[in-house]
Amino acid sequence: MPAFDVVRRWKGHVALDRDGHRLGSVLEVYYDAENDEPGWALLDLEQADGKTSLVPLADATELSVGIQFPFGLAVVRHAPGMPRGGRLWPQAEAALYRYYGLEYTGASLVDLDELEDGEGNGEHDRFDTVKVGPSPRWLLIAGDPELS
Repeated sequence: MPAFDVVRRWKGHVALDRDGHRLGSVLEVYYDAENDEPGWALLDLEQADGKTSLVPLADATELSVGIQFPFGLAVVRHAPGMPRGGRLWPQAEAALYRYYGLEYTGASLVDLDELEDGEGNGEHDRFDTVKVGPSPRWLLIAGDPELS
């Protein structure tokens, strides 16, 4: 797994599938504070009419021509996405783990009513984390109905 200081520089780079086909570009990088690792990349997909997809960063590789993800073109194109600048809710993250066939170790799920009331959101740091359960965790605002 590349370090966060490496992956955050990937924003704007070309994204490639496992076979080297161009997917689009990296819009955002999401940090998973619970695991203390980079978690997901939000990709702006080319030839997909503004669609975005979230892709795990765990096995991504930086090449001279772009960032290569270990998934095929069709898998990435059909993956759930969200608007740029959104937040990854634990329920949506669990759905992403299922979609990619990855083991989900389990984020602390929160009472969403509590978050809607503003409790537990506190001050945001430079990684835009919020307090969820015993540790900070990325949350995502699921603007994409596919994530609901």
